[in-house]
Amino acid sequence: MTTVELPTDRLDALESKIDRLTEQMAMLTVEAEHRRRQREAFDDLTGDLARVSEGAMDVAVRELDSLSQTADLADTVKLLRRFVEVAPTLERALVGLSAVAELVDDAAPLGSDVMAMVTERLDAVERKGYFRFATAALGVADQVVTNFDEHDVEQLGENVVAILEALREVTQPEMLVFLSRMIDAVHAEQVAVDMEPAEPPSLWALARQVRDPDVRRGMARALHTLRAVSVETGAQAPDASAAGTSSHRTPPLEGENT
Repeated sequence: MTTVELPTDRLDALESKIDRLTEQMAMLTVEAEHRRRQREAFDDLTGDLARVSEGAMDVAVRELDSLSQTADLADTVKLLRRFVEVAPTLERALVGLSAVAELVDDAAPLGSDVMAMVTERLDAVERKGYFRFATAALGVADQVVTNFDEHDVEQLGENVVAILEALREVTQPEMLVFLSRMIDAVHAEQVAVDMEPAEPPSLWALARQVRDPDVRRGMARALHTLRAVSVETGAQAPDASAAGTSSHRTPPLEGENT
């Protein structure tokens, strides 16, 4: 038996062809496996869709059967026609909603900045005590509403002009200075009262105090104030004689300008 020896170049070419055939067979195998998986997935999807369609048809048949008792084909056609008529309106509404959504998206950062600023302002107001003051003011208002009725409020409304005029007079600079001096004098007198002996002063002690020019000046001012109050009260009395008496100016008290 004789052995045929092939040339080396032909042997290499044959091995190269065998390798290419092997690679092509592997590629065909992978492609066939991929197609098989796709076919199985499509079969599964088709089966699922068939079951869903069957269920949907059953539901549709039941619903149509229940609707057939209260609605007919004419109502359905009328509804479809109405839907077609309002379709442009619905489209414009959807466009408007889209614009609103875009506006909300654009305004969201601005809203965050505004909320941060408002939160900061409210925190500053709370630290300053405005909320506590408002709570206390509500308590005061509640007490006023509880203790005063509608008749009291009506009387207050009738006299509010006189109250404001009196308040304006009291808030004048000279009146404020006078009230400040009176308050200082009352405080000083209170300190003196706390330090004075328990026994009341005698008549001679009071007589000695009358010799003090400041005491006499204060007594004169007090009497002048009482006289002015009496004159004002007499001017408001309905009696004509009392009104005539109130218009009479009495001479100043002795020692008033001392």
